Amino acid sequence: MASWCIGIDLGGTFIKFALFGREMSAQASWQCPTPADRGADGVIEAMVSGGQRLLSEAGVSAGEVAGVGIGSPGPLDLDAGVVIGMPNIPGFDNVPLRDRVGEGLGLPAVLENDANAAALGEYLAGGGRGVRNMVLLTLGTGIGSGIIVDGKLLHGAHGIGAEAGHLIVEPGGEPCGCGQRGCLERYASATYLAQYARRRIEQDGQASVLAKTLRARGDLDARDVQTAAGDGDALAGEVWDRAVRYLAIACVGLCRLLDPDRIVLGGGMAKAGEALMAPLQAHFQAEHWTLTEPKTALTLAELGNDAGVIGAAGAAWETFGGHGRADGPGMPAARAE
Repeated sequence: MASWCIGIDLGGTFIKFALFGREMSAQASWQCPTPADRGADGVIEAMVSGGQRLLSEAGVSAGEVAGVGIGSPGPLDLDAGVVIGMPNIPGFDNVPLRDRVGEGLGLPAVLENDANAAALGEYLAGGGRGVRNMVLLTLGTGIGSGIIVDGKLLHGAHGIGAEAGHLIVEPGGEPCGCGQRGCLERYASATYLAQYARRRIEQDGQASVLAKTLRARGDLDARDVQTAAGDGDALAGEVWDRAVRYLAIACVGLCRLLDPDRIVLGGGMAKAGEALMAPLQAHFQAEHWTLTEPKTALTLAELGNDAGVIGAAGAAWETFGGHGRADGPGMPAARAE
């Protein structure tokens, strides 16, 4: 019986590799820069050679590995194992990533959306340990999400479900890159939050200490806004609170639709910790229905940038390992706390 699975997390900047046992404890891991300038062929070559190096350095043969899980940005055709397109890496148009990596390593492979892989990682070994139903929201450049229902990733009928970042929270609102208007991503992501603060200063003439940062650096980021809000800047506080309220509205909507045990918050904005969670809890309580007290817990993610590679390996165990998690069929055992 195979003792290991490989997880590969393909990102625009780095490719992460890790070898996991059945208890989701890492035997070996490393990362390499993503050779985006070499296109799909160069990236796949790096993924294959990286997987081979991982096995070699761990002293593990391919025969001891059940399979490889790949977490990738998309959009993806999960059934076919194909990357339909990839905005940050040119040349990834209708590329059979699953089969090419699997054939290169001589192992069966499974392809998963990167946000779903991160959600699976948090479910198995992070903020979702011990529950059956969980939503992960990653708050960064955009808002990614992954949903676990009764111990299983939710993909939807067409493989494009669980896109909570594109829930409409402001009907007829500002245009989003997805083509809709009023998406959560457009109102609560780190990128938009900083853009909104800049617009209030430059176009509306609002006074703020952020104006000094903007003049000096030519730009703002979400951390600038959060720091200024914490220091008592009125505009920064308004911008931060506005984004958090829209996030809370989306969380309430997810509760009404899914009734998850937990909503886990990850990504760059989650590094704000209590500065995010305290106002989020307050808005969540205020927007929640009054029929009963909220039963869904809001909590921070625990795995940081490792969630994706852990979840990719978890997808491999689910697909090829034939070994279920103790509290749910078809899932690998969670890492011991």
